Amino acid sequence: MESVEKIFSDKEGNHLLVALYFYDVDYKHDILRIPEEYDELEIADIVITKANVEAPINHGVFFRMSSWLLERFFQQTNSIFTFVCSTDELDTNHPELLPQTYRWDLFNALYRRVRTDAAINVQDIIIGPEGYQSYGRAFYRDRHASVIHLITSNLLEK
Repeated sequence: MESVEKIFSDKEGNHLLVALYFYDVDYKHDILRIPEEYDELEIADIVITKANVEAPINHGVFFRMSSWLLERFFQQTNSIFTFVCSTDELDTNHPELLPQTYRWDLFNALYRRVRTDAAINVQDIIIGPEGYQSYGRAFYRDRHASVIHLITSNLLEK
């Protein structure tokens, strides 16, 4: 599995490592059941790791991260990016929100803020039973609409 990684830091020394993990052809065929005519389609999972889970991170870091992800999406014109919010504990100023809900709200707001191209489609999914739900999203283009259901069904199993 090939990956592309970038580190985003704030002025307090906190870091986010953002990685795009691209599936190889065998995975696309054997696990996702993507037809061979889509062999050139690049499918990547977005994975975000916070260096210090105890320390808050500046929202500007998330904005730069979102901008970078969209830039990568535009550069890779034959791609689908996926993201699933973690349910790991998260210390925030909003204790009434589940960690995955907080992550989703933040990711969604930042996505809407930097989104500049109507050619990006999104497929949202809800994963898990009531009270333990997480959220996922796949970013794709019109020409990939015929296979997006195969990719989102895989997200449901993660």
